[in-house]
Amino acid sequence: MPFGIKRSILPISIIYLVCGTTLELKTNAAVTNGADIYCFMRNGGNTHEPSWQAAYQFIKNKKQGLFKTSPKQAASLIVEEVVQDPIKYEDCINYLGDLYTGDSSSIVISDDKELENELNSSIDNAGKTPKGKYIDRYNN
Repeated sequence: MPFGIKRSILPISIIYLVCGTTLELKTNAAVTNGADIYCFMRNGGNTHEPSWQAAYQFIKNKKQGLFKTSPKQAASLIVEEVVQDPIKYEDCINYLGDLYTGDSSSIVISDDKELENELNSSIDNAGKTPKGKYIDRYNN
């Protein structure tokens, strides 16, 4: 092989190695996203604030460039990721509102007896005051 051909192949090989490694790192970095972090922490029992801070910090660090991601943009990214894969994030859907209010929702699981009592009380109350009918409570 002539010397000139070897010289032209060397820079191309170096560029290929550098670009290939960079692309591989970006692909591996995209495995985790802000929704993964936020939902994992919330499902682990953390309140909104530490979960949000961790997810937001991850999103800010992930984005390269001069301009950083605003909190509203980060919240939208998390919501978008959850909406795109609702099965993966089914345990996290209840927490999405907290991204905009800053409050911490908790999922309370009640037993069947409690639900049955609530249902019976609703049915009893519905029978006492029929909808659309005026009842004068002072006419007794």
